[in-house]
Amino acid sequence: MSRKSDEGGRYIVSGTIEEEETGRPLANLIVRAFDKDLVFDDRLGFATTDADGRFEIRFTSDAFKEWAGSRLDLYLRVLDAGGTRVLHETTDAVRRRPSHDERYRIAISGTALDPRRRAQGRKR
Repeated sequence: MSRKSDEGGRYIVSGTIEEEETGRPLANLIVRAFDKDLVFDDRLGFATTDADGRFEIRFTSDAFKEWAGSRLDLYLRVLDAGGTRVLHETTDAVRRRPSHDERYRIAISGTALDPRRRAQGRKR
């Protein structure tokens, strides 16, 4: 299926996630896409990164339509494999009115991945 055929009310958010210090792809992380709103952020979808750190989330405009309008303000949240700890989020760089094919390259520091590294760094 070509990317062009997904235009209209369909969106694709894809990208890669790697460790900042080494460039190593990060597998089995959960990536969630959200629409930033004033009151409640809409959940758009999620994916798990593959062995190469890649992910792809597909959704339609129905996922973020509101009574006051349907403008998409996109951000991502990356969680550990268990889905319990937030490792990274792009709320400081919300993509306002993104294209129908948005791509990300996210680098996560080793200290965010392993809290023990942060604790060891403070002991020195």
